Amino acid sequence: MTAAQDQLNELGYYAVTRHPADVRVVLPEARTAEQLGLGSCHIGERFTVKDAAVLSGAVAGCSTSLGIAPSTNYHTRHPTVTATIGSTMHALTEGRFAMAFGRGMAGYWQAIGLPVVTEARLRDFFSILRRLWAGEMILNHDGPAGKWPMLRHVNGLADGPPIGLVAVGPKTMELAGEICDFVVLHTFFSDEATQKSVAAVRRGAERAGRDPDSVRIWACLATVPDALSAEDQLRRGVGRLATYLQAYPDVLVSANGWDRATWDRIRQSEPFTDAATAGPIDASASFETLQRIGELIPAEWLDAVAAGSPQACAKTIGRQYDLGVHSVIMHGASPHELAPVVAAYRADRPTLHRAVAANPGRFA
Repeated sequence: MTAAQDQLNELGYYAVTRHPADVRVVLPEARTAEQLGLGSCHIGERFTVKDAAVLSGAVAGCSTSLGIAPSTNYHTRHPTVTATIGSTMHALTEGRFAMAFGRGMAGYWQAIGLPVVTEARLRDFFSILRRLWAGEMILNHDGPAGKWPMLRHVNGLADGPPIGLVAVGPKTMELAGEICDFVVLHTFFSDEATQKSVAAVRRGAERAGRDPDSVRIWACLATVPDALSAEDQLRRGVGRLATYLQAYPDVLVSANGWDRATWDRIRQSEPFTDAATAGPIDASASFETLQRIGELIPAEWLDAVAAGSPQACAKTIGRQYDLGVHSVIMHGASPHELAPVVAAYRADRPTLHRAVAANPGRFA
């Protein structure tokens, strides 16, 4: 990147997406991303493998312009701990930090003894975070998010980090429009699903009396350039979709309007069930198994993948803005692998309908 104005704030990438995860790559990834002029780094959390707060600090320590947005949960940390992560990162990055939260998988929360994430709990928790960042001492809180005698964040912030939601279903989209600064749509959303999601976010904002264009909306686009090996392309396209279908098939199938009978055939097939038993399909399935699963998945289910040449990938990325989103996360490939795609995008950069900041939760 040659100058600040060349930073592509509308583009982000996901850190540490390879299997098995080697968290050490977060450092060279961030340096490469900054050299390419990408706007932001998005960080997923996977228990026992990668902690979003630790990785956020690592990215902050080796970057000067990248926005940083981890996706985490509200209830595995005490509210004061989460608030302190946010305020520390806010100071460390001089305002480049935003925090996203997701619902996660209800079955997993129940298995480890934590409550299922609900709309009421998210509303309550986000209110707590903002009050703490404003310097308020909260006494005898007893609400949906939990019960605490005292919550305190010693140093208030003039302007705390933006808060976002990672969303799949329309109700969560509407909630994001009501109470959040930004929202990250799910990977493998069809064009129609993306447009419906944008409408739901805007609907929620209008219901809350907010400007419907005040919530920054991120598309999350699986990006699989053809320079990758055949196995990598299959693993990051078919394999990643199969893994998401393992985790929350109902909401993904419903959001896209996919045929449930087709999904039932995939779910009950030998290659899918065998691979799912072994673990996350994109990580554990063999190349041959992924090929067999790929033969079962309709081609249109993979239309929402930026695939092919760098120019073809860039064109698919650019099309997302026509669907109503403000920004795009290129998911599944490292910044080094994305370099030709970023160059192609930069050569024919679309006109944005609203300028955005490096902070993933803010507009310019």
